[in-house]
Amino acid sequence: YQAHFLQYMQNRGLADTTKQRVWTFLGDGEMGEPESVGALAFAAREKLSHLICVVSCNLLRLDGPVMPNHRVVQNLEGVFKGAGWRVIKVVLNSGWDRLFAKDTSGLLVRRLSELNDGQEQNFYVHDGAYMREHFFGASPELLALVADMSDDELKEQLLPGGHDPRKLFSAYKKAVEPGDQPVVILARTIKGFGLGGDAEGQYIAHNKKKMSEESLLAF
Repeated sequence: YQAHFLQYMQNRGLADTTKQRVWTFLGDGEMGEPESVGALAFAAREKLSHLICVVSCNLLRLDGPVMPNHRVVQNLEGVFKGAGWRVIKVVLNSGWDRLFAKDTSGLLVRRLSELNDGQEQNFYVHDGAYMREHFFGASPELLALVADMSDDELKEQLLPGGHDPRKLFSAYKKAVEPGDQPVVILARTIKGFGLGGDAEGQYIAHNKKKMSEESLLAF
């Protein structure tokens, strides 16, 4: 409604709001609330192109998994596209790009498409050895893609796109391009990212009060 008010002022010559934008930052858990989706169609109908919504898709709410927890980003993409929004997805970070370039058979894309969100989260919050064994270990061809990477490199370089400054910069730049639709950026993230094994990717990241020495060093 703030974006609609700015448009109202512009259309009636009361103020120049052409360079103003309204940004809203939400979690994927919040998007499960009726209040969060109730006005999406209104924003598209009024062509509030200066409205940009960023949704952090980390799969976890205060009280449990985000619903539905099979493919949250794709589910929200359908909700926003169906309401008439322009959707920008930031799913994987730059570290994956090199692997996609090496994967001439499309096997990596197929392997990723097999996973539900919970399985994918598991790979991100465990160490690189776990990812190598349980994700890339599905076939010799996948293992060959990461044969030149150490376990530490797998852990540090293969992350969700929401923690990649380059990917986010590109998404933000695209979001402010001229158009006639409101825009949403769906950024795949890990809750508690950077807090170490005590909280990263866990429900307790919301209210973590103490950290182990190992987690403090990681942070």
